[in-house]
Amino acid sequence: MKGLKLLKLASTCTAVWTLSAVISVANAEKVYKLTDEGLITYQDRQPDSNKDNGHEVLNNQGVVLKEIKSLEERREFQQFERERELAKIRDRALLATFTAEEDLIRTRDDRVGMIDGLIGRLDDRIRILSERLDVVDKRVLIQEKTLGVGNAPESLYEEQLRIQRNVENAWSLIDAKAMERSEVSDKFESDLMRYRELKAARSE
Repeated sequence: MKGLKLLKLASTCTAVWTLSAVISVANAEKVYKLTDEGLITYQDRQPDSNKDNGHEVLNNQGVVLKEIKSLEERREFQQFERERELAKIRDRALLATFTAEEDLIRTRDDRVGMIDGLIGRLDDRIRILSERLDVVDKRVLIQEKTLGVGNAPESLYEEQLRIQRNVENAWSLIDAKAMERSEVSDKFESDLMRYRELKAARSE
């Protein structure tokens, strides 16, 4: 039992002596303590910032002066700070742009109304193109009954293909505008909620 106590004491003394020796040999005011996968090392030079997994800065008495986060943690913190600053800018812009809640709602309705108008015009275009395509399809069938399948005048096939592509393009535009409408609505809904929060905070 006594031998075990002596062994523990010797281990403790060895750890203290090791740290003291590093500090003494370094002969510097600062010592850098690095921990990598549970392994602790001490050195007298600052770690490379691009490879730093985090460290502590000690004085020559072994007291922690500063704790430096890892490179990944520092990047996450910088990203958080950027996002927080951008949020502040958006808040200021929101309050500066709209003097009343009704202004924001009116702007939202105008934006959504413009998109709805464009979708409506695209619907009309698809209807007109579809009617034209029906006429061309019938003409192609009439020609093919006489001349055989695929033997109608080339100009009819080209017109048929051109109209089909125009219809497809119009539908693609409608899909894109429908997505844009949803995004605009969601953004304005979020802005409206935030605007109410900011106004409520100002009135407190």
